[in-house]
Amino acid sequence: MGKAGKIIKTAATAFVFVVIAMFVIRCCMAADKSKFSALTPTDALRAAWSDGESDILTCKVEAELSADGYFAAYGFYYNPESGEVQFAVRWNRSVYRYTDMPEGHEFAFRLRNEATGEEWPARAVEADAMSVYSYRKMLAEGVRLDDASQLSVVMELRDGFESVQVLKHPEQPLVEYKPKKGFLSEVQK
Repeated sequence: MGKAGKIIKTAATAFVFVVIAMFVIRCCMAADKSKFSALTPTDALRAAWSDGESDILTCKVEAELSADGYFAAYGFYYNPESGEVQFAVRWNRSVYRYTDMPEGHEFAFRLRNEATGEEWPARAVEADAMSVYSYRKMLAEGVRLDDASQLSVVMELRDGFESVQVLKHPEQPLVEYKPKKGFLSEVQK
Protein backbone atom coordinates (compact mmCIF):
# COMPACT_ATOMS: atom_id res chain seq x y z
CA MET A 1 0.00 0.00 0.00
CA GLY A 2 1.34 3.35 -1.01
CA LYS A 3 1.58 6.54 0.96
CA ALA A 4 -1.71 7.87 -0.51
CA GLY A 5 -3.48 4.63 0.45
CA LYS A 6 -2.28 4.92 4.05
CA ILE A 7 -3.49 8.53 4.24
CA ILE A 8 -6.92 7.57 2.88
CA LYS A 9 -7.16 4.61 5.28
CA THR A 10 -6.16 6.80 8.25
CA ALA A 11 -8.65 9.53 7.25
CA ALA A 12 -11.47 6.97 6.81
CA THR A 13 -10.71 5.42 10.20
CA ALA A 14 -10.66 8.84 11.88
CA PHE A 15 -13.97 9.71 10.18
CA VAL A 16 -15.60 6.52 11.45
CA PHE A 17 -14.43 7.21 15.01
CA VAL A 18 -15.68 10.82 14.85
CA VAL A 19 -19.12 9.62 13.65
CA ILE A 20 -19.26 7.00 16.42
CA ALA A 21 -18.23 9.59 19.04
CA MET A 22 -20.90 12.02 17.81
CA PHE A 23 -23.51 9.24 17.98
CA VAL A 24 -22.52 8.31 21.55
CA ILE A 25 -22.56 11.96 22.66
CA ARG A 26 -25.98 12.46 21.05
CA CYS A 27 -27.36 9.36 22.80
CA CYS A 28 -26.04 10.55 26.16
CA MET A 29 -27.58 13.98 25.68
CA ALA A 30 -30.92 12.49 24.62
CA ALA A 31 -31.07 10.42 27.79
CA ASP A 32 -30.15 13.33 30.10
CA LYS A 33 -33.11 14.23 32.26
CA SER A 34 -31.12 15.69 35.13
CA LYS A 35 -31.92 19.33 34.36
CA PHE A 36 -34.61 20.50 36.84
CA SER A 37 -35.25 16.94 38.08
CA ALA A 38 -34.62 17.90 41.72
CA LEU A 39 -37.22 19.29 44.12
CA THR A 40 -37.22 23.09 44.24
CA PRO A 41 -37.91 24.93 47.52
CA THR A 42 -40.95 27.20 47.06
CA ASP A 43 -42.97 29.40 49.41
CA ALA A 44 -45.70 26.71 49.57
CA LEU A 45 -43.14 24.07 50.60
CA ARG A 46 -41.61 26.44 53.14
CA ALA A 47 -45.04 26.96 54.71
CA ALA A 48 -45.82 23.23 54.64
CA TRP A 49 -42.46 22.35 56.23
CA SER A 50 -42.70 25.04 58.91
CA ASP A 51 -44.19 22.51 61.36
CA GLY A 52 -41.94 19.68 60.14
CA GLU A 53 -44.92 17.37 59.61
CA SER A 54 -45.53 17.68 55.87
CA ASP A 55 -45.07 14.90 53.32
CA ILE A 56 -43.51 15.08 49.90
CA LEU A 57 -44.60 12.24 47.65
CA THR A 58 -43.16 11.04 44.37
CA CYS A 59 -43.19 8.16 41.94
CA LYS A 60 -40.95 7.16 39.08
CA VAL A 61 -42.31 8.49 35.80
CA GLU A 62 -42.41 5.35 33.68
CA ALA A 63 -43.20 6.91 30.29
CA GLU A 64 -40.05 8.08 28.51
CA LEU A 65 -41.95 10.48 26.22
CA SER A 66 -45.45 11.58 25.42
CA ALA A 67 -47.27 9.07 23.21
CA ASP A 68 -46.55 11.14 20.09
CA GLY A 69 -42.96 11.99 21.12
CA TYR A 70 -43.35 15.78 21.33
CA PHE A 71 -42.02 16.16 24.88
CA ALA A 72 -40.83 14.35 28.00
CA ALA A 73 -41.97 14.98 31.59
CA TYR A 74 -39.98 13.79 34.60
CA GLY A 75 -38.94 14.73 38.15
CA PHE A 76 -42.44 14.49 39.72
CA TYR A 77 -43.03 15.67 43.33
CA TYR A 78 -46.32 16.24 45.16
CA ASN A 79 -46.99 17.93 48.51
CA PRO A 80 -50.54 17.05 49.64
CA GLU A 81 -50.60 19.73 52.36
CA SER A 82 -49.99 22.62 49.94
CA GLY A 83 -51.46 20.90 46.86
CA GLU A 84 -48.27 21.72 44.95
CA VAL A 85 -46.93 19.52 42.15
CA GLN A 86 -43.49 20.06 40.66
CA PHE A 87 -42.22 18.40 37.51
CA ALA A 88 -39.85 19.12 34.64
CA VAL A 89 -40.47 19.04 30.91
CA ARG A 90 -38.09 18.83 27.99
CA TRP A 91 -38.74 19.15 24.28
CA ASN A 92 -36.63 19.13 21.18
CA ARG A 93 -36.70 22.46 19.36
CA SER A 94 -37.80 20.61 16.21
CA VAL A 95 -41.30 20.69 17.77
CA TYR A 96 -41.56 24.29 16.55
CA ARG A 97 -41.30 23.10 12.94
CA TYR A 98 -43.82 20.29 13.47
CA THR A 99 -46.37 22.61 15.04
CA ASP A 100 -45.74 25.67 12.83
CA MET A 101 -45.02 27.73 15.94
CA PRO A 102 -42.28 30.37 15.95
CA GLU A 103 -38.98 29.36 17.56
CA GLY A 104 -39.06 30.34 21.23
CA HIS A 105 -42.87 30.17 21.55
CA GLU A 106 -43.77 29.34 25.16
CA PHE A 107 -45.94 26.24 25.14
CA ALA A 108 -48.61 26.04 27.84
CA PHE A 109 -48.71 23.00 30.11
CA ARG A 110 -51.35 21.70 32.47
CA LEU A 111 -51.95 18.68 34.68
CA ARG A 112 -55.02 16.50 34.22
CA ASN A 113 -56.46 13.89 36.57
CA GLU A 114 -57.74 11.40 34.00
CA ALA A 115 -60.08 9.76 36.55
CA THR A 116 -61.93 12.96 37.52
CA GLY A 117 -61.26 15.25 34.56
CA GLU A 118 -59.90 17.96 36.87
CA GLU A 119 -57.18 20.14 35.35
CA TRP A 120 -54.66 22.52 36.85
CA PRO A 121 -52.55 25.02 34.89
CA ALA A 122 -48.79 24.69 35.30
CA ARG A 123 -46.40 27.60 35.12
CA ALA A 124 -42.70 27.62 34.41
CA VAL A 125 -40.61 28.71 37.39
CA GLU A 126 -37.24 28.05 35.72
CA ALA A 127 -36.15 27.75 32.10
CA ASP A 128 -33.03 26.66 30.29
CA ALA A 129 -31.84 25.35 26.94
CA MET A 130 -29.03 22.98 26.09
CA SER A 131 -28.08 21.76 22.65
CA VAL A 132 -31.37 21.11 20.80
CA TYR A 133 -33.51 20.87 23.96
CA SER A 134 -35.62 23.37 25.87
CA TYR A 135 -36.21 22.65 29.57
CA ARG A 136 -38.78 24.04 32.00
CA LYS A 137 -39.31 23.45 35.71
CA MET A 138 -43.10 23.47 36.11
CA LEU A 139 -45.32 24.13 39.11
CA ALA A 140 -49.04 23.46 39.52
CA GLU A 141 -51.02 24.45 42.61
CA GLY A 142 -54.27 23.27 44.19
CA VAL A 143 -53.78 19.67 43.05
CA ARG A 144 -55.48 16.84 44.95
CA LEU A 145 -54.33 13.28 44.22
CA ASP A 146 -54.46 9.83 45.72
CA ASP A 147 -52.93 6.49 44.81
CA ALA A 148 -55.84 5.71 42.43
CA SER A 149 -55.29 8.90 40.40
CA GLN A 150 -53.91 8.92 36.88
CA LEU A 151 -52.09 12.21 36.46
CA SER A 152 -51.08 13.35 32.99
CA VAL A 153 -49.14 16.34 31.70
CA VAL A 154 -50.73 18.07 28.73
CA MET A 155 -48.63 20.21 26.37
CA GLU A 156 -50.79 22.59 24.35
CA LEU A 157 -49.19 22.68 20.92
CA ARG A 158 -51.63 24.84 18.88
CA ASP A 159 -55.35 25.35 18.24
CA GLY A 160 -56.64 22.51 20.42
CA PHE A 161 -53.85 20.16 19.33
CA GLU A 162 -52.17 18.71 22.41
CA SER A 163 -49.62 16.14 23.43
CA VAL A 164 -50.13 14.04 26.60
CA GLN A 165 -47.77 12.07 28.84
CA VAL A 166 -48.73 10.10 31.94
CA LEU A 167 -46.84 11.16 35.07
CA LYS A 168 -48.50 8.71 37.45
CA HIS A 169 -50.86 5.84 36.67
CA PRO A 170 -53.39 4.25 39.09
CA GLU A 171 -51.34 1.09 39.70
CA GLN A 172 -48.39 3.19 40.78
CA PRO A 173 -48.39 4.12 44.49
CA LEU A 174 -47.09 7.45 45.65
CA VAL A 175 -44.05 6.98 47.87
CA GLU A 176 -42.54 9.32 50.43
CA TYR A 177 -39.64 11.43 49.22
CA LYS A 178 -37.02 12.35 51.79
CA PRO A 179 -35.27 15.60 50.84
CA LYS A 180 -31.59 15.94 51.54
CA LYS A 181 -30.74 17.51 54.85
CA GLY A 182 -29.52 20.72 53.19
CA PHE A 183 -32.86 21.11 51.45
CA LEU A 184 -34.74 21.09 54.76
CA SER A 185 -32.53 23.77 56.30
CA GLU A 186 -32.85 25.85 53.11
CA VAL A 187 -36.65 25.55 53.22
CA GLN A 188 -36.88 26.43 56.93
CA LYS A 189 -34.92 29.70 56.61
